[in-house]
Formats: sequence, structure tokens, C-alpha cells
Amino acid sequence: MKKTISLLFALLLSLSLFAAFDAQYSDHLFYALEDYDAEKEYLDKSLTEAASDEERSEILWRESRNSLTRGDNLAKDDKDGRFALYEESENYAKESLEAKENPDAYHWLSSSLGRWGQTKGVLESLSRAPEMRDYELKAIDGFSYDHTDAWYVLGLLYNQLPGRPISFGNKNFAISYMRRSLDQKIDSRGMFLTIYKELSDQLYDRNWNAKKRNTEINKMKDNYDKENVLSEKMKYYEGSEGAGKVPFYSTVALNQMSDRQEAVMLLQYADALFNTRSNHLDSEIAKHDEIVQRLNELT
Repeated sequence: MKKTISLLFALLLSLSLFAAFDAQYSDHLFYALEDYDAEKEYLDKSLTEAASDEERSEILWRESRNSLTRGDNLAKDDKDGRFALYEESENYAKESLEAKENPDAYHWLSSSLGRWGQTKGVLESLSRAPEMRDYELKAIDGFSYDHTDAWYVLGLLYNQLPGRPISFGNKNFAISYMRRSLDQKIDSRGMFLTIYKELSDQLYDRNWNAKKRNTEINKMKDNYDKENVLSEKMKYYEGSEGAGKVPFYSTVALNQMSDRQEAVMLLQYADALFNTRSNHLDSEIAKHDEIVQRLNELT
């Protein structure tokens, strides 16, 4: 029976190569299989056969996503190769927007600029940060793009950048954005171990005790309730339900643990999640190794 199902599935996928662009097939190759070369071949072919600007736009932002990810997978010392693919990703995102304005293209344009800056160095990263943020805000506030990837990028930006007057970095906003990213994760697209690890690291570095968390998180709730603009509201997402909120990975409320206790709890949950599943992707295995190493350091 399993063999029959596998053959039928393979047949359906092969037939999609000869039909109109199948976004689900492209996303399956990207997320479920991490077969970026096969997805690239499919996207290139689909682009030559696109029947409308809307279809071209959908293909092109996925081309941007694909180029960026293939760049990430190159060796760290291959800066020329990485830069070329990040620049390619940027160009695809811009072409997608020219075909039809859409939030996904704004997100991947922002992401490609971030990778480009990282490859070029600290000063380039700093100089392009406002542009990255603005593209994410166009997606979020212009299209109600309440998407895990967008919040993750903003969480990284606000955490890594210096604060005013040099830049717009803010550690508390970063944690709120990262919490929203984790809560908006799309379970069918993987375990999102990277978000657990990043949020854990940010909380460990902030290092509030339970008493301070109770006070500060309840203050955030007031700002969360007042704000109407989505990106501004989510700067205070940590306080969305007050300090008595119990996260899905915990049995106790936010005000009953310290930042560092929660940081360990996040890693333990991610480790347990990984171990409940089989047939892991290479990226999941690599991230899980980082999580286990960090857990060993903290415990």
C-alpha cells in the first residue's frame, strides 16, 4: 500500500510539471524536501510559461526565496558565490513586485538585503537595516502580513542593531517580535527549531528575574492594547495577555519564571519536539545539534 501511495504521489508531482504553475508543489520541494535544485528547475520552467502577471509574481518571489536559500547553503568562505545569489534573490523580489505588488516579495526583498549586508560587512548591514525594516513593514502593515518569517526578520533586526541614536535596535521589541514569530509558525512547514533557539538566546541575554518580568510585561499589555497599527502593536506582543500568560511550551506563567529559566525551557521543548519525529531534514539535524550543545552549556 505504501509503495502504491508513493507511486501515485510521484505521478501527481510529475504531472504538475506540465500543468499551470503549482505553488503547492514548489513549496513542497522547498519546505518538505529541501530540494532547492529541483525547485529551481521547476520555477525556471514555470516562469517561461507564466500566463499572467499575477502568476509571474508568484513564481518570482519563490525564485527569490530559492536563490537566498541556496546562497545560505554555500560555504561560509565563498563570499563571492553567496553575494551573487543574494543579489540574484534581490533582483527576483524586485521583479516580482514589478509584476504585481505582494507581501511575500517585500519580505524576501528585505531578507536578501540583510544577507547582502552580512556578506559585505558590519557597516553595510547597518546602512541597509532601515531599508530592510521598511520593506517588512510594507508587507505587514500594507497587506496585514501576520507571517512568522516577517516577525523573525524584525526580531533579528531589533536584537542585533544598536539602539538610538545610532540605529533603531531594541531588545524588548525584538523578543516580542520573536514571540509572535513562534506563535505564528506554520506547523506543516517544519519544526521551526531556529525560532526556539533564537528566542532562547535573546531571553538569556536580557536576563530579567520573575519579579521584573511581572512588572514590565504588564506594562507592555497597556501599550499592546492601545496600538492599532499591526507592526507597532507587535512591539508589545510579549504583554498581549499580561504576565499571567502560560506559553504553549510551559506549565507555568511568564511571571513565575525568569528569562533564563524560560530560555532553558524553550530549548528543552525544541529538543523534545525533535525527538518525537523521524525522517529529519538536514537543516533540522544541524539546528538540533546546536540546541543540544547550548542545553549542555546551560544545564
